[in-house]
Amino acid sequence: MGPHSYDPGLSESEVVWTTEIPEDGVDFSVSEEAASLHVKNVLAFDTFTVANSLDQHHPMGSKLNAIINSLRIDWSRTITRRSHTDCVDAFRGNFFEDSATIEVTATTLPVPAAECPPQQARSGFRFVSSRTTAVHFAQIGRERNGVFFA
Repeated sequence: MGPHSYDPGLSESEVVWTTEIPEDGVDFSVSEEAASLHVKNVLAFDTFTVANSLDQHHPMGSKLNAIINSLRIDWSRTITRRSHTDCVDAFRGNFFEDSATIEVTATTLPVPAAECPPQQARSGFRFVSSRTTAVHFAQIGRERNGVFFA
């Protein structure tokens, strides 16, 4: 895992490692058993350690490290349907085991040279998936978990 924690940060309500996605970036259809997620320009910060990333004040600091320029995930072609109910924990859900495709473009930011400790400057790195990646296990669904409904 390494000595760093890269994530979009904490929400105002202290939900960890999440970021707000515009409504038009998500499409979900229970009847078609399909979903898509498309986001642009998600900022990722290096908070150095998981403990530091979980502290809203980031005592060790935090710096912008990368940008997910574009991410698209499409779920489709249902393989299996599953339902689960747990009355004790007030949980129920209907899930579709699908396959998915993923396309991503991400950019790391350049790092200037530093004198102490000696460090060479590094230019930013841009990653573009050369083709759509196929994932043969993915799951989407609707759940009700206590007071939360998604």
